Amino acid sequence: MEKPGAVWNKGKVVGKKPPLTPDQVVLIRLLLRQDRALRDVALFNIAVDTSFRGSDLVRLRVSDVATPTSIREIVEIRQKKTEKRNARPVQARLSPATRDSLRAYLADAEKPLHAWLFTGQGVRWSQSHLSESQLWRLFKSWLEKARLDPALYGLHSLRRTFPTYIHQQTGNLRAAQLLLGHASIESTKDYIGTEQAEALEIARKYHL
Repeated sequence: MEKPGAVWNKGKVVGKKPPLTPDQVVLIRLLLRQDRALRDVALFNIAVDTSFRGSDLVRLRVSDVATPTSIREIVEIRQKKTEKRNARPVQARLSPATRDSLRAYLADAEKPLHAWLFTGQGVRWSQSHLSESQLWRLFKSWLEKARLDPALYGLHSLRRTFPTYIHQQTGNLRAAQLLLGHASIESTKDYIGTEQAEALEIARKYHL
């Protein structure tokens, strides 16, 4: 119970959590590879490539990313948040590096196609999938390895990373919208903060 007059956001970071920068992505990936954390490398790579929400990421099954003989290049899911509205499936492309990390992880884990793709460390494939709180704790540990302040980031930072990078490089907001599975382009503008970023860029060029 907060004391009367207490400031609710004292000591907290509020507002949208920023995406990871390309350099931060490279650093986290390098650190996880150095630790030979096959599951974590695959999980981090898929999170960045797909821009899926945490609730969708943890519910992936092996069959979503693999066939009996290969790793899929295109992953297609129905988002948990919009499945009751019969929204169109969302597709994402896995990079060659991500497919390689999945291949190594699945060869080591020996999971059948119907199994959850990500479970807790040491948990059998037949048991529950990784929870969103477990996913956050993993992400927090990755940030700490990279000497980044976890208070500045959240799981939406992972989701924003690739669409924000695509928009910065190409200016193609429609591509970012499709990657995020948003019904409205305005939702995408607000989600990745394009107008805010453009305003700050303009502000850098002018001084009073």
